Amino acid sequence: MARPRERPIIPSMIPILYHYDISPYAELVRTGFGAKGLTWGSVMVSSILPKPDQTRLTGGYCRTPVVQIGADIYCDTLAIMPALEALGGHTLYPAPLGQMHRMAASWANGPQFTAHVIAGFSAIPPESFDENFVKDRQARFGLNLASLTAAGPHYLGQALACADLLSHMLADGRAFMGGDAPGAGDLAHYSNIWMVKKNPGSAAVADQLLALPHVADWYARVAGIGHGDRREMTGAEAMAEARAATPIPVVGTVAAPYVAGMMAAVSQPETKDPPTIGRLLRCDAGGITLAREVDGEPGFTVPKFTVHVHFPRLGQVVAPA
Repeated sequence: MARPRERPIIPSMIPILYHYDISPYAELVRTGFGAKGLTWGSVMVSSILPKPDQTRLTGGYCRTPVVQIGADIYCDTLAIMPALEALGGHTLYPAPLGQMHRMAASWANGPQFTAHVIAGFSAIPPESFDENFVKDRQARFGLNLASLTAAGPHYLGQALACADLLSHMLADGRAFMGGDAPGAGDLAHYSNIWMVKKNPGSAAVADQLLALPHVADWYARVAGIGHGDRREMTGAEAMAEARAATPIPVVGTVAAPYVAGMMAAVSQPETKDPPTIGRLLRCDAGGITLAREVDGEPGFTVPKFTVHVHFPRLGQVVAPA
């Protein structure tokens, strides 16, 4: 698998995060900024649709978070974290686990994210949920609050089993999953518990997870990493950064049955969100890249400009457009 091309940290091209405060995946990325000691731009978006500042660049991808670096747009934390790694500084994949941090993060971001969401949400009375949030998640993901309540005990067991594995891993006195240094696996597992703990309605579930030996101390160490140097930005300022930049050269190949240059649509199988459509530049085990044209500002005659939208290969559906 091709390694991401290393690029220097350019002050005028800081990573820009599209996020909202209570997003667990955004918390993962924010803590990643802290682990790497990065300065980053913050563009706040809604927790529900629409998200015009974000989707104008992504071409439809509306999950949170998204990271922009110049004219390169990274969707999904499995694409975002390697992009941050390429900026240099403290590694998000420290030895001895190295790339095993990616596998640990993939598990945390997939089945364990689902387990923690349902374990936490099932503890919250249905009438406590924001009506607009419920409608958004029903339309996009098929959210059913009654089903969540019924499934709660099973998924609480799954989340507790994960915390128990973490507890045993830390029992030898190590500070983080791999040893003395935090990695992407730590950040991903931390963000799941953070999500449960953040909501007062599910605080009792978080208490159960943190009650296992060593887990609370580990959680506090990850939380202590912080978020780096956050600088607030508007969507218009971030768009100007993209317009002024040129996408970096693509590293990777287009594997069969896909063909380089074909128009392709990238979507996520468990959502009804619209796909991102563009010219396929990369589609291999290391990731997916689409080139797409972004329209100028509404109401102004501004030429279109090109961005590269990057996805991980895991968890994405690629189809001819």
